[in-house]
Amino acid sequence: MASPPSSAIAGAAVSAVALADVVATLARGLPLPAETAQSALSGCRRISRIAAPRLFRLSDAAAIAASLVTTVQAVARDAAPGDASAGLYAAASATQACAPTTASPVLTQAYSLARALCVSVEAACLGEAFLCEARTEFGDRQAASAARDRITAALDGAIDRVAAALGQPAAFVLTTAAGQTCAHLVDVSGSLQPLIRAQAARSFPSTALAWSLYADPTRAPELVARNRVGTPFHMPATFEAVAPKVRA
Repeated sequence: MASPPSSAIAGAAVSAVALADVVATLARGLPLPAETAQSALSGCRRISRIAAPRLFRLSDAAAIAASLVTTVQAVARDAAPGDASAGLYAAASATQACAPTTASPVLTQAYSLARALCVSVEAACLGEAFLCEARTEFGDRQAASAARDRITAALDGAIDRVAAALGQPAAFVLTTAAGQTCAHLVDVSGSLQPLIRAQAARSFPSTALAWSLYADPTRAPELVARNRVGTPFHMPATFEAVAPKVRA
């Protein structure tokens, strides 16, 4: 078993390597433009192989944090928001395991720099996830409501760490981003139809069901995708659909 890092700087270096792997995993898991993906992975390798082993001062840790946060932002904003949000929440969760731990009270205190580095990346991932939720075009009211639930759960789980490691100003920024995003999603929900379970007498083609529900057969692919049907000519008799708008 490896010995725990012996100082604040050594602990931060260990966390930097682990965080670079988290951000690289995020970049690999998203459909990104080739240039963005290559830049993100190159930056993460540079931190793991060069910057972390040469971390000797607080300014070195700050530079690594800034580089990782910038990479998270670039990756999140070049991916489709619906794809990016799940990956960002997962990356934020993964950062919690990147700080070294020990039974020693002295070393636990020394690792506060490592924890701050981890929480900086966690907060960046969550902030970008909230922005992705705001930019996502939800197809039904329940989907927008689920996004609000994800934001609330993520904020509740992280805000104490953010305040402890980065201070109240950082916690205020993250809380404000979450609040504004949830308010936006409430507005969006008002214009969305709810999701329903529809019942047909028997199996029909998706185009027939789309015409019956919406008077629009071009919405057939929506029904097929939502119900994960492999044969659109034979939709199940019971299926999920966005409720049709009431016709005037």
